[in-house]
Amino acid sequence: MLHNPKNKPVVFMLSAAFGCLAAAILAEVFLFMLPKGEPVTQTQSICLTIDNSGSMMGSKLRDMKSAAKDFIGKRSSDYLALAVFSSDARLLVPFTDNAGKLKKAIDDIGIEGDTNFQRALEVSADALKEPSGKNSALLIFTDGDNTKGSATRALEVAQQLREQGVRIFAVAADDADEKYLADLTGDRSRVISAKVGQFGDAFDKAEKMIATTIGSERGSNTVALIEVSGWTVFIAIGIALALVAIQNYYLKKKLLPRNQLIWVAGGATLAGVAAGFVAQTAMSALAAIDLGALGRILSWAVLGGLLAFGMVFVIPNLDKKKALSFGALGGFLGCIGFLILTANMGNIGGRLIGAFILGACIGLLVAIVETFFRKVWLMVVYDPRNFTQVNLGVQAVTVGSGKNDTVPISGVGEKAASFLVVGDTVRYTDAHGTQSLEPGNRVVVGKVELVVCSKDVPFSPSKFYPMQMSRARELRNKQRNKQ
Repeated sequence: MLHNPKNKPVVFMLSAAFGCLAAAILAEVFLFMLPKGEPVTQTQSICLTIDNSGSMMGSKLRDMKSAAKDFIGKRSSDYLALAVFSSDARLLVPFTDNAGKLKKAIDDIGIEGDTNFQRALEVSADALKEPSGKNSALLIFTDGDNTKGSATRALEVAQQLREQGVRIFAVAADDADEKYLADLTGDRSRVISAKVGQFGDAFDKAEKMIATTIGSERGSNTVALIEVSGWTVFIAIGIALALVAIQNYYLKKKLLPRNQLIWVAGGATLAGVAAGFVAQTAMSALAAIDLGALGRILSWAVLGGLLAFGMVFVIPNLDKKKALSFGALGGFLGCIGFLILTANMGNIGGRLIGAFILGACIGLLVAIVETFFRKVWLMVVYDPRNFTQVNLGVQAVTVGSGKNDTVPISGVGEKAASFLVVGDTVRYTDAHGTQSLEPGNRVVVGKVELVVCSKDVPFSPSKFYPMQMSRARELRNKQRNKQ
């Protein structure tokens, strides 16, 4: 049953999972409503540098020529230059707006030699000296590794171009070294993978990226940060509200009182912003060495740890260090599951499944910390078949009719009684004074019975209430016989 404390880990897991999923759906709406970068009408200067080494023979060459000519047709308002590279590199067409001349030069490209990125970058850099300003871009198409010339020198030239404001993109076909290309472009997201037959799609993506990245790099990074942090804030709030609501349900309280709703949402927002900042910063920093996924894992671990740590303000006597570490573990496991299960899915489907997994892992591990690492706890018995539990510790657990009491009991005053662990002793205080309790001891406040429990003396309804439970079983058996 839902209210049975034994089922709490599973209930926490599912509540956080569905809460996170619902929030992720809202986050997708948020992303959809964000202003999108639109292709600009400003004239750009784009150098198209194509690998024509021996490995490009056959269908790859034909597919590349078709895709490159389509690319030129879509950038008819820009100035384009065309270069090729193999063992050496040469500029076939300097910057021009004559699409026919460019397409004719592409048709005449043949196959020869090795792959020399050094000369490819040097020739491209010379060509890009002609135009000036921030609207310059270099698009490299290649299908292999550097086999001639200095790969390090090519990286140096690429770095100089980027410092001058030239945006570098790459289409990586078949066996191309995407890690090296990420170093050339300075951004793993600007390396587009493609197989034979998909070159057209790859050039389409490159064309859109070139169109939408014109202008300030800082501006595009800010938009990316808003997108990542915004999405993370939504799922953080979803997980936090779900966990708080289900905890309040177990404590027989109002699911989300207004004051609690405000500070929970506020705390979750801060956690989401922090995790989003970590994600964007780490993914950008690690993209160049092809470890961008590690940034995502790190950010989800941060999010899980912060959210679980926040539950110490909701779940009485939850161990702070264990909550932080297990929450981070939940975020880590959630992200690993997301990366494994969604490798071949679209972005939206992947994010939704990832959110569900993330919520499930965090919710489960928070409940595990509360349930499996406690030493002594209080079983609150409303009747022999209706009870809940609260961990006892150095944080006082109060019972009464006040809105701030840990355990709500109607018909008695505010803070009618309290339980506090001092050393190995449970101190119970009420209007009559203070006494020490041991596991198995029971006290009554109003119409509610409170039982101190431990691993050695757990709560068992049939043990504490044998007559009531026997009558309940007898009644249940009679009902079954009638059916």
